[in-house]
Amino acid sequence: MESIFDKKYIPRTFTSYSEFANSKSACRICSVGNVYNQVVQSWGNKVNPKVVIVGEAPGQDELEQGIPFVGKCGKLLRATLKKYGFNETNCLITNTIPCRPENNQFPSDEKIIHTCKNIWLKNELILLNPDYLLLIGAKSLKFLLGMEGISKSRGIWYKRKINNKSIKLMATFHPSYVLRVQYSVDKKYVLTSFETDIMSVGKEAGFNV
Repeated sequence: MESIFDKKYIPRTFTSYSEFANSKSACRICSVGNVYNQVVQSWGNKVNPKVVIVGEAPGQDELEQGIPFVGKCGKLLRATLKKYGFNETNCLITNTIPCRPENNQFPSDEKIIHTCKNIWLKNELILLNPDYLLLIGAKSLKFLLGMEGISKSRGIWYKRKINNKSIKLMATFHPSYVLRVQYSVDKKYVLTSFETDIMSVGKEAGFNV
């Protein structure tokens, strides 16, 4: 899968974030948008966030509340973010796909991927112009950077450009994975890595860590 920063993804132009958000809510371009008829909007600072946090796709709890990361794994993520200085004034939480995929399976259809990359996620990043991106989970890593292997790629700084400005990106484990391994021998490593990655981004962004 190509990176969202590849030149083939030429975004549409929106004059404001509110115009973008309204258009996103009305999107029914692909099959995913027509399954649940609900688009989950981003949460946080929609003007000038220092960090944009990019998850994978909404679940049932997110669909019902219309806010990303509000279920069980969302509570873990938000608690960890708060611990390291992230809040609704300095960051924004979004997803690679703003609708809940059918059967909760991340889609592979090229039309869906192109729609979400080219129209929604890339435009959102252009409008917000953040300094840092925190990628949550393997799908976000692949979607944005075109890279495989969250275990070997997490905790490493990458650089890309938005609006001709260099930004820094780091990926970490998805909180759902952190919860899944809580009874395994990998528990300590995964949880420590998850917290360390988020702390690193918070420190780099100048938050009160």
